[in-house]
Amino acid sequence: MKSFGLDGAGVNVSAEQIRTERVTWKELPRHCDAWGTLAGKAATPNVFNDPAFAIPAAQALGADEQLHAILAWSGDELVGFMPFRRVNRWGVPFPVVEVWAHAYAPSCLPLIAKDCAEAVTIALIDAVTADRELPGIVMMPSLSLDTPFAAALLSVRKPLYVHGGHQRAVARSDLDGDAYLQETIKGSRRKRLRQQLSGLRKEGDVVFDLAGDSAGVAAALDVFLTLEASGWKGKAGSALQSDEAISAFTRDAVTALAVQGKAQIMTMTASGKPIASLIVFVEPGTAWLWKIAYDEDFARHSPGKHVLMEAVRLLLNAQPGLFIDSCATPDHPLADMILGERMAMGDVVVSAGGRAGPAFRTANLLERLRGRARALKHRLKG
Repeated sequence: MKSFGLDGAGVNVSAEQIRTERVTWKELPRHCDAWGTLAGKAATPNVFNDPAFAIPAAQALGADEQLHAILAWSGDELVGFMPFRRVNRWGVPFPVVEVWAHAYAPSCLPLIAKDCAEAVTIALIDAVTADRELPGIVMMPSLSLDTPFAAALLSVRKPLYVHGGHQRAVARSDLDGDAYLQETIKGSRRKRLRQQLSGLRKEGDVVFDLAGDSAGVAAALDVFLTLEASGWKGKAGSALQSDEAISAFTRDAVTALAVQGKAQIMTMTASGKPIASLIVFVEPGTAWLWKIAYDEDFARHSPGKHVLMEAVRLLLNAQPGLFIDSCATPDHPLADMILGERMAMGDVVVSAGGRAGPAFRTANLLERLRGRARALKHRLKG
């Protein structure tokens, strides 16, 4: 039996000593306190798996009827949480266990306690293997690969393959905010940004306001939703406010996180008129730049760039060394310009049964075909 040391605890815990259980989503409320505690001390935080965000998201997306979760316990302490669905991911009758991620949660990273990360990871995958009602293939979309969980997957010693690998823009530096932006934005680009801001200031006062308390966040969220809906997303019907259920989920999640001190909204105004807004989620050591909106009438001044830069500057000045996840899509021009580091991401297929047999090969073939179809669709749109 392989054992893993608990950091600083002087004791050992093995995967076999961790108890796992599968629960339906509707059974989770009785575990909310333990779930929330784990979210606050996970080896790698994932605010999108915090109950304050995940519960209203599941309801708004109609996923609460399909979702289950594997819970891992060490005694009475919850040390692992992995939400999933049993789905036919590729539109054919080939079911897989898909760890939950969605359009509003750009990471499926499960929550695992930092003092026993490797053992918990093994226990979660073994729980899938042991459950005869579950398929033997686990799909992990949008998985952060630079994490203890991803590293521990290798210790599971089961076949896995990474699809759609890409680098997401992040900030990972010990510099404060002013020094960081000086380092990442240089030369003609910095000069152009200064000119844009100077030009805007000639038209009136430019103010950046960071709301962090519950009342301030609620007011700033109204501004954000209105601003986003006024632009191309509103016309396309993809703004958060375009769908009643998504709008309600956004308000519930952002409000609940703000109560815990985990949500901030940066608003940029020109002569008192909101022209850019950014919703930021924060936990100790980590921040997520979730959603950005700007007034397209001011596009020549690049307000989106300026509100993002100011948010990054203030976040890093308050906590040098803070890890900032852009939540951006691959090759995002705005995030890639301002954030100087990269985090490996990918869609991971794991054979929970431990064999690289026909099911594993079929899953990888279907995922490759899915990736090619998405790439083709993207090229046609472009």
